[in-house]
Amino acid sequence: MSRTGTRSNRPPVANGALDTEPDIALIADENACEEIAEIVERERLSLDTFADLDSLLSSESEPSLVVVWVKDTNSPLSSFVEPLTQRFERASIVLACAEIERWEVRSALAAGAAGIVLHEDLDSTLGPCLQAVLAGQTCVPRDHWRQIEPPALSTREKQILGLVVMGYMNSQIAQQLFLAESTVKSHLSSAFGKLGVRSRNEAVNLILDPERGLGMGILALGGEPLEATTVAAQ
Repeated sequence: MSRTGTRSNRPPVANGALDTEPDIALIADENACEEIAEIVERERLSLDTFADLDSLLSSESEPSLVVVWVKDTNSPLSSFVEPLTQRFERASIVLACAEIERWEVRSALAAGAAGIVLHEDLDSTLGPCLQAVLAGQTCVPRDHWRQIEPPALSTREKQILGLVVMGYMNSQIAQQLFLAESTVKSHLSSAFGKLGVRSRNEAVNLILDPERGLGMGILALGGEPLEATTVAAQ
């Protein structure tokens, strides 16, 4: 039975931590909906459920927090977060993931997510995560806490990323910096992992995004501001 758009009414939080009861929107398929809804309701929070992202985006709902069940790990987490942050500027986003790679945590946080929980720990972690996020905190699994801090890129990684932003291919970067092409690829792989991206284009977009850029001092080489360049994988 579909629960799209249904509401479960619960009394306000009893401990007085919140002045008003937040409206929570849950996006989940039918299999995950019941499990997640029960956990949310245990926190004595009101809940609207939606079958998919489009259903919520096209609704008149104005949630203060959105919980998204992410089963499709082939899609980047930012693809779930960014449409929600654009539509609901003041809503906090919590992702409940079947699994998550280390690099994806930074990508999700950079896109605007405030909390991430894993399905295997859902029963014990989702409730505390919701309360933490509603209190203005960021919450991620303990094994991924290092991804919250800005990446510590080496000087060489910054140099190579700067050339990537300019549109240089690996062979051209190797020639420019007097390195073996395999060394360039190794530095890029390390830098991508630290940035939480999987491709050259994602790295360029992240670096040049004024709201998500990490201030690494590579946006201007030779005193001239750089513009995003579409690059091919190599």
